[in-house]
Formats: sequence, structure tokens, C-alpha cells
Amino acid sequence: MIIYGHRGARGEAPENTIAGARHAVQRGVRHLEIDLRLSADQQLVVVHDDTLKRTTGVNGKVAEHSARTLAGLDARADGPPWPNKRGTGIPTLTALYTALPEIRHWQLELKPLGKRHNPALAAATVAWIRQHRPRAVVTSSELSLLQAVKAALPRQAVGYVSTTREPESALDACDCDYLIAGQATLESRAQVRRLQRRGLHISVWTVNDASVIRQLYRLGVDSVISDFPSMALPLAAELAR
Repeated sequence: MIIYGHRGARGEAPENTIAGARHAVQRGVRHLEIDLRLSADQQLVVVHDDTLKRTTGVNGKVAEHSARTLAGLDARADGPPWPNKRGTGIPTLTALYTALPEIRHWQLELKPLGKRHNPALAAATVAWIRQHRPRAVVTSSELSLLQAVKAALPRQAVGYVSTTREPESALDACDCDYLIAGQATLESRAQVRRLQRRGLHISVWTVNDASVIRQLYRLGVDSVISDFPSMALPLAAELAR
């Protein structure tokens, strides 16, 4: 069972930052889940919320600021104590990707921006993938984003972020390769096997309890996404022995 560091290692370090991701890598993470939005200058930036207040203490929306301005912020406000500001700004996807050659696979979650702006987010993602050719799956809870990516890049893996026990119609609508399932939506090994027979990789979020990781291992899921990879990685290795 693969462990993805959630937003780097959200429970251990500043989320969606270079510093936090480097912390995750130093503790053995080789699979990373991050969130993507667009800056005012149409750069893909790594941040979960549409506003800056929770992580940086700054008022305003991500989309109102340039990538350079966002990189200069300090995104330690809502995380565990962290010793210094270095590497704690909101990075571009390119900056984070370049800083982490150790990562073997990425989950790139596109956060919906609304009907007006979603096409620009999808187009920027497609352009970035064409340039960098990462080992990655593009994920989202917004089907139109996944459909746009798949239409432009038919061989690109995409994954639906689901909160329902019956995601099949959404999976069909975007020709998905991954199901990113909320942990409460998976109930049995038979359900997991049925989904996997469709050719799906089943990845479960956000799993921070060791007992739940053990349960999901017994269900046979392919990966889990955790805020605490320092706990989850050795546990997954123990279960695999």
C-alpha cells in the first residue's frame, strides 16, 4: 500500500510548501498529494484555499496576487510549529516540482474556480504537463476539469475526488483512472475489488489514524493520503511484511 503525503505532510510541517514537502521527503515520502490554483498572472500555484487568511494571515484571495507575491508570503499560520520562514511561501508548481526530484508520483488536485475560470485552470495544467511530463495523476472533485484535461491529453491519468459510496457515474463521465475516495465511502473488500476490476487505482483521503490504515490495508486499497507520513510510512511497511 502506497502512502501519499497530504499537502506534503500537513500534520508535521507547513502545508503545500517547499519546506513542508522537503520535510516529507526526508522522512521517506516518495508520493505526494498537492492542491493547485491559479495566481493573478495565471501561474499554477500550490495552495488549498481560495483565500490566504488561514495559512498566511493575509487578507484577500489567491487569484488577486501574482505568483511572485505569493511566493514571498509566510504560510505557517495554520500548521504545527516551524522554526523559520525559509521555503514556506506559496510556491508555483514548477518551483515545487523542481525542488523535489525524489518524488516518484504526484497527485495534482485541481481546486474548482467556477465556470468562468475553470477552463483557464485546465489549460494551464495541460500546458504544464506537456512541458514537464511528470509521473502524475490529475485529480479534482469537478468533473469538467477532469474532462478538459482528458480531452487534451487522452493518455493522462485523471482521478475523481469523491465523497459518495456510488461514484460510478462520475468515474464514467471523465474516463477516470483513479478514485480518490473519502475514507467513509469504502465499506467492504468486495466494494474495493469491484472498483479495482474497472482498472481503477483506489486512493483514500485523509487518513491519520493507524487503526484506519490497518482497516484500509485489509480492504485492499492501493494507497492512502495522510497528514502524518512519519506514522503512516512505517506502518504500511510493517503491514506489507
